[in-house]
Amino acid sequence: MKKLLFSSSIITILVMGMNFLFKIYLSYKISKNELGIFYTFMDTIAIAIMFFSGFKDSLVVAYDNGDYEKVIFWYKRIFLILSIILLLIEIIYYKTLSFSYPLYFLILLFIFNSYMVYLSYINASQKKYKIMIFENLIMSLGLISGFFIASLFTNGVNLLIIGFLSAYIARILYLKIFSNMLINEKKCNFLEIKDFFKNSVLSSLMYSFSGLFISMSGIIFLYFYHNQDILGEYQVVVRSIFFSLVAIFVYPLNSLTFPQISKFIANKEIFEIVRIEKKLIKYLIIFFLLLCLSTFFTKFIITFVFPPTYKDSYKLLNYMLPFLPFIAYTTFALNIIKGSNRFDLALIVRVTGSLTFFIVFYLLFKLNIEPAKTLIFSLDSAFFIMFLFSVIYRKKVLK
Repeated sequence: MKKLLFSSSIITILVMGMNFLFKIYLSYKISKNELGIFYTFMDTIAIAIMFFSGFKDSLVVAYDNGDYEKVIFWYKRIFLILSIILLLIEIIYYKTLSFSYPLYFLILLFIFNSYMVYLSYINASQKKYKIMIFENLIMSLGLISGFFIASLFTNGVNLLIIGFLSAYIARILYLKIFSNMLINEKKCNFLEIKDFFKNSVLSSLMYSFSGLFISMSGIIFLYFYHNQDILGEYQVVVRSIFFSLVAIFVYPLNSLTFPQISKFIANKEIFEIVRIEKKLIKYLIIFFLLLCLSTFFTKFIITFVFPPTYKDSYKLLNYMLPFLPFIAYTTFALNIIKGSNRFDLALIVRVTGSLTFFIVFYLLFKLNIEPAKTLIFSLDSAFFIMFLFSVIYRKKVLK
């Protein structure tokens, strides 16, 4: 497990480095306002894709409990039906927004993204870790390659659309070719796998509420403030850096430790979980101190790396960096809660976080707080509330 976590972290750092350098390149080639609007458009697709996310954890549990072939039979059918429903909702929702991009951009991105997710979850549930740790790297290579190849015959936002489509297709082909996924089905009555469906719904809602306020943060900010300048700083710099760090330090905890924690709980080896948790807390305390120290250097780094138009974005970033360790522990605690088959409690944590974001944002907006601070303080409040609730429920399931 240590080797897998280390390898995953190294690959994730490489991926985030590539993506970060790519965004720096984009910041010089495409205007701040145009980039901010594009990534906000991509958030509208992410909102729908989040509703698939619960399948991953429930497939892992099903694989450990021996109901896998029955579950796969229904997974295929439920996923297809849900894809059609969500795509229709996305189309209706998109027509209410003010984006000027053609509708077929949305449809193509959604279809390829959802099929990629479908395959990725099957691979993850079968614990093919060596395939998993390279998935995001393949996507990044596909994105960057597609972008530069497309630049030979088109320009503007079309380059980014083609780049993201290339990323999804590259990951699909990678999984199809290199992952020997066993997709055997065993026809059964839906009632036989009702726990799988219940866990999928609860987990999907949990992830949806977890990512909902993050994905909608740009959309809501644009709706209330119409400030494309701050939106560009947030989407291009702050989210790029902050969520790259989340991916490096939190993604391995979620993707690789959950199957192991689920196994420990199934075997009643709680002492192993406690041992891992004690080590994690020590690392997170050190991480917190380092992040606080790093806030003194963000202004210099951002001014050096990005165009002058992004120079003030370091202030927004500094308000968010110290909350990374809280997000990391929340993820670990939620793995314990889900592994104990308490997806309902995990859902409460995420719902509470989303509600906190929307409530705090609205209150700060009404109090005429600065737009940038309204956005960032709302996010920080949500992160901290989820941390508190996850600590409480983690103690409840491991009494």
